[in-house]
Order: sequence, then structure tokens, then C-alpha cells
Amino acid sequence: MLMFRTLAAGCLVWLIACQNLEGPASATTPQLLVQAVMNAGTDMQVVIVSRTRTGLSATVSGGIGDNEPVLAAKVTVIAPNGTVMVASEHDSVCECAPGMYTIHPFSSGIDLRQGGTYTLHVRTTLGEEVSGATTIPVDTQRVIGVPGRVFLRAQDTLRLTWSRVPGARRYEVSIGRPLTAEHQIFTDTTITLPGNTLDPAGDSIFPVGPVEVLVSAVDVNYYDYYRAQSDPFAGAPPSHLTGAVGVFGSIVPILIAELQVR
Repeated sequence: MLMFRTLAAGCLVWLIACQNLEGPASATTPQLLVQAVMNAGTDMQVVIVSRTRTGLSATVSGGIGDNEPVLAAKVTVIAPNGTVMVASEHDSVCECAPGMYTIHPFSSGIDLRQGGTYTLHVRTTLGEEVSGATTIPVDTQRVIGVPGRVFLRAQDTLRLTWSRVPGARRYEVSIGRPLTAEHQIFTDTTITLPGNTLDPAGDSIFPVGPVEVLVSAVDVNYYDYYRAQSDPFAGAPPSHLTGAVGVFGSIVPILIAELQVR
């Protein structure tokens, strides 16, 4: 079964799904919200720490949105080999908004593509403690590139198949303009999409022009949290975090295809 979710472009489009989906709570009770996705396709990783202003569910694009950014928090990620990576609140590489913390595993000698379990810890200036763990799917091979081709959405069908990745709970297929993930679909190891496929809002998932299709293996934390956007019957997304709502998950890009849609 395929499940759609849509996403506006954000700070790390393709790289981190900066969606603000909260667990059940009173509409007047603020909550600590932590969002982080370890992406094996890039060195810079982002941890967003904020506080919901009302407790109401909202959607943001690539940042804090209507939430209150949490500043001066101590954010660390511990690698499988015990290396402690301390996140920076002021990164010259990324013009990140307040409340966004970054780490660069490669600079610490860490290769996310080797898989393993990573542990996140956040401590705010108020003494609040947040922890979580994600096991990154094992990348058995480098990203497979599918040769680009002309795609006539009135008559063509996109068909892709890939091998299973150890540790993957599901696979996310992202479709959109280059560097802009506009539509996401959760599926298994194959996907078949006619060119006239529409998203839940009635828009074509294949916009005219250059389009990139990226397939990523995702862990259980990522899948459980974001599938709520795809399935209206799934209920509030579990965060798998202790001390906050949100997500600490992981993804590994495994296949990319380029289309020239007409």
C-alpha cells in the first residue's frame, strides 16, 4: 500500500522533514518539541528544539514556525563508537533559524552510512532532559543513479524497484523539483506511479520540467512519526522520545532518478 504525504521546501529540503506534528495534548498546554533526522546523504545534521505555544498541531516549513525556539540548549549525539558530537547553535555553514542546532559527523570521523545506533540528548536551560535513539539502516551500496529520461505524464508510468536495506522499516519516495521534496510516498521495495497521479490535494505529483525522484530507507522512528500525515486513521504520531514530543529518526538515500516531465 502506498501512503502520500506532502511537504513544503525547507532549510534542508530532501534532507530533513521539518514537520511539526505533536502528540495528544491540551490545546493550551505548551510542550517541548524536538525534531531531528540523521540523514546519511549529507554531513550536516540538524536538531530543532522548540516549545509549542499552544499545544495545537501545526505544520512548519524548514524551521520553528509558530513555535517558540529554545535557545542555549546543550544538544549532543553519541555515535556507536562512543564519540560525543556536540551540536552548534551558530553554524557558519547554515543560516539556521534560532532553535536549530547542527552537527557534522564527518568532521568527527563518523560515517553514517555504516549504520549503527545513535543516541540524542538535549538539556535545556530550565533543566529539561530529552533523550532518544535511532538505528540507521545499513547502506549496503552507494546511491544508485537511474539515467535521466523524458517523462510524458499523459502516457508514461514511473516504475522503480530496489533491494531491501537491513534495518529499514519502510522506504520513502520523494518527488519534486531538484533539491525540493514536494511529495513523499511511503512504500515497500517497488513503486508504480502513472504520470497522471494526483496527490490528496488534487495536484499532479509530476510537475512539468525537471523532476528528481529520491528513494530513501527510513528507520521505524521516522516512519511512525511521519506516516500520520499519510494515514488519517493512524492517530497522533508516536515520538519515541523521552521528555518531549517529536522525532529522532534516520534515513539513508539509496536511489535517485531524474526526469524531464512534459
